[in-house]
Amino acid sequence: MKSQAAKQRLDDAIADYVRATGDEGAILTGWVLSGSVQHPSVPGSDGYFTDHSPGLPYHSQLGLLMTSIQEKKNTVLVNTFMKEEK
Repeated sequence: MKSQAAKQRLDDAIADYVRATGDEGAILTGWVLSGSVQHPSVPGSDGYFTDHSPGLPYHSQLGLLMTSIQEKKNTVLVNTFMKEEK
């Protein structure tokens, strides 16, 4: 039950973030979160977790993750070109 309450708070926080930073009237239709973690019981270890908005289909989760990867690659590429022009 505790994790369900935390997930609801996360869902609310993401919706608030979209309202605060997105275009006026934007509607959040789904989200995927990926985080990096280090396990305290295993020094030097790392891992990750993922979660998604309730009811978001698997294919939509993959689509969001793949889109974010492509966006990051594009940003790195543009930044590389901008540095070369200076």
